[in-house]
Amino acid sequence: MSAMALDGLHARRLAAELRVLKAASGLGLVQMAARTHCSKSSLERYLNGKLLPSRQAVEAISKACRGDTARLVALWELAVADPPMWRRPAQLPHDVAGFTGRSAELARLAALVPDADHAVAIAVIDGVAGVGKSALAVHVAHRVAGRFPDGQLHVDLRGSGADPMPPAEAQARFLRALAPDLRHLPAEVGERAALLRSLIGDRRMLILLDDAATTDQVRALLPGNAGCLVLVTGRHRLGGLVARDGAHHLALSPLTPAESADLLARVAGAERVAAEPEAAARLIRQCGYLPLALRTAAERLVLHPSLTLTDLIARDTVRTECRRAQAAWAFNLLGLRDGPATGRPREVLETLAIAYLIEHQDPNVHALRGDQGSTGHAW
Repeated sequence: MSAMALDGLHARRLAAELRVLKAASGLGLVQMAARTHCSKSSLERYLNGKLLPSRQAVEAISKACRGDTARLVALWELAVADPPMWRRPAQLPHDVAGFTGRSAELARLAALVPDADHAVAIAVIDGVAGVGKSALAVHVAHRVAGRFPDGQLHVDLRGSGADPMPPAEAQARFLRALAPDLRHLPAEVGERAALLRSLIGDRRMLILLDDAATTDQVRALLPGNAGCLVLVTGRHRLGGLVARDGAHHLALSPLTPAESADLLARVAGAERVAAEPEAAARLIRQCGYLPLALRTAAERLVLHPSLTLTDLIARDTVRTECRRAQAAWAFNLLGLRDGPATGRPREVLETLAIAYLIEHQDPNVHALRGDQGSTGHAW
């Protein structure tokens, strides 16, 4: 019978028995390897509970260490019959077709992949809505997934919606994905977090936490072992993860004009875009160089072959002016007009900046995010 992963209760008990037997024998791994004809690396995996040995290997180890072969073989038979308690998940969403640009960001994130001797690596990707946070995280996850042989976990934490996912619900999803035969889940978030860390153990896993709203959501799902990579996306700056958990922060900016043009051509068609270069450049600016807006515009062009880029711009200009009017109304409600501001308005501005709804142009000047070509307001 071929070797299998140690997932069940009896399999883990067998590994413990073999460790006790080795310790009692006084043999080192090199001596055991010579007497059992098993490689040193295989013996290490048998003893550490990472691999279930074959029956022949159990018999050879027992003979070399003068153990109770009949009892160990009986335990091995129970281990083989154990229902699997741990499953290798593969939960990554499909990669984005025609992913464009972000070469520097991809290189930076790929460089974070830890080896077995380093602590869990955490990357927090934040930015304005539609800037491509999730697409980047999913794309880089697919590129490095092969370096995490024990699987990938993914959850949408719904942080940008009205009903963010509670940490306990996200934990339950991960626990059921890892141990489908687990019948009872702890009620308390801290206990679930401990159980999750135990199930992950020393496995190398990739975890993608998409659209996080708070640090509490993320911390409840972090593994405790070295060798794992956690990618977090969100519209809010989760500074606590950087300060307390050693996370790497990546503030994602809109695409460059060249990347935006490439994306529009990939989705809408290169010939169509090349036929109206000035209209294409204007459409790109109107989309704020944001991947989601560009893909939405390109999709409309694909669905309506007779629609020109100039026609699309004319239609979207009306929508853009409406959005600017709504934004101006909202800013007036806050009392944010030209001139100095103190107290509450400045606190509101800071909150809006953290949520990537506005941006600081200098200490006293702010502008609406994505409002390309508009002038900032001094407060």
